[in-house]
Amino acid sequence: MANKPYLANHYSCDELKKKYRSSKDSVEKRRWHLLWKISLGWSKKNSAIAV
Repeated sequence: MANKPYLANHYSCDELKKKYRSSKDSVEKRRWHLLWKISLGWSKKNSAIAV
């Protein structure tokens, strides 16, 4: 069983979503997307599949 990822509370879910959607760089966009999905409670595996 994989351990649950930990995210510090630097950004809210909405802020992560805005950063993901507004990013112009494709690599940066994928990173924000992954963090946003994890902040919503998705598992690491499902988040990686979605990204």
